[in-house]
Amino acid sequence: MLRLDDREWRVFSLTGEGGLFPIHATSTGIDGINLKDGYGANVPYITRTETNNGIARFISPENLEYGKDKGGCITIGLDTQTAYWQPVDFVTGQNIHVLRSSSLNYYSYQFLTVILRQQMKSKFNWGGNGATLGRLKKLKIMLPVTEAGEPDYQFMEDYIGERMATKKKQYLEYVKKRIAELCVVPDDQTVDWQSLIDSHNWEPVIVKDIADVHSGHDIYAQERIDGNTPLVTAVGVNNGIGYFVGNDNDSRAEGSISVVRNGASVGKAFYHRYTALYGNDCRRMKLKKTDSEYVSIFITQVIGMQKKAFSYSRKLGTERLENLKIMLPVTDAGEPDYDLMEQFGRKMMLNKYNQYFRFLKLNDTPL
Repeated sequence: MLRLDDREWRVFSLTGEGGLFPIHATSTGIDGINLKDGYGANVPYITRTETNNGIARFISPENLEYGKDKGGCITIGLDTQTAYWQPVDFVTGQNIHVLRSSSLNYYSYQFLTVILRQQMKSKFNWGGNGATLGRLKKLKIMLPVTEAGEPDYQFMEDYIGERMATKKKQYLEYVKKRIAELCVVPDDQTVDWQSLIDSHNWEPVIVKDIADVHSGHDIYAQERIDGNTPLVTAVGVNNGIGYFVGNDNDSRAEGSISVVRNGASVGKAFYHRYTALYGNDCRRMKLKKTDSEYVSIFITQVIGMQKKAFSYSRKLGTERLENLKIMLPVTDAGEPDYDLMEQFGRKMMLNKYNQYFRFLKLNDTPL
């Protein structure tokens, strides 16, 4: 495997005379309130968000009347110090700038994006020293060089290519293992599961009748210890995981559902098959009559459908969550049909893993 420490590195100016890139603002810079979603929303709307590759949401192609930027570039979010590779055409929010170079390909762009992000995070911050355009133009970065002292783009490409091939192999093995586990339930192609679930009898069920609800335990920034235990908080992405910590407290649990209690993502729910800690801005649910991963995932989706009923001013605390009514498929006896939820969940996951597996095996494009 190629190593970063077996190459000479030197400093380069990011832009300007003798720099690596021209830098320019995007051609769009649209306020999100003016954008349309709707059917076929598949155009990335890139903002300064620090998650999801900078994608705030996907919008309708109708918005391309405002203009668009071509993919195959790096987007930089001023103030937030974000940097992401964008593979496809996109529309952006305000204060997004673009780096583009004919010297780079997919792999070398990935290498440069990581270097750039690390340099920006160490150089800029929210405390009056954000990544303004003027500061960005003066930024210098370290890159591996050839014997002639030029950026070694071939090394960058080979280095990232090796590591992505390793990750792809690991993921293929993981997917094959998961498919084998899911195939314990016969894959009956004659069953139309979507029609079955749609036609099944559904009834409102009170959360406290099927699950115990527990408060979390905050670990403040000054208390956090770096580690490997997920700390589930009020974030609405990354399966609700805000940090990985070395702390421990009485919120530790596994096989649980988290529900965001407060903030912009209030009402979102996630399943955690692994051991995790839970902050106080979420609530932890443990189903009473089943430990099934797939039933739990099913119920997270049902809870999340009620997200619009909550807000900053209407939090989803313990009492409100315990008394929340959710619609579930039920048996003839009026009890939650856990067997149907289990089989439906397994079927949907099996379909998704088979899609991933076919894509990775048949598609030669990088992950």
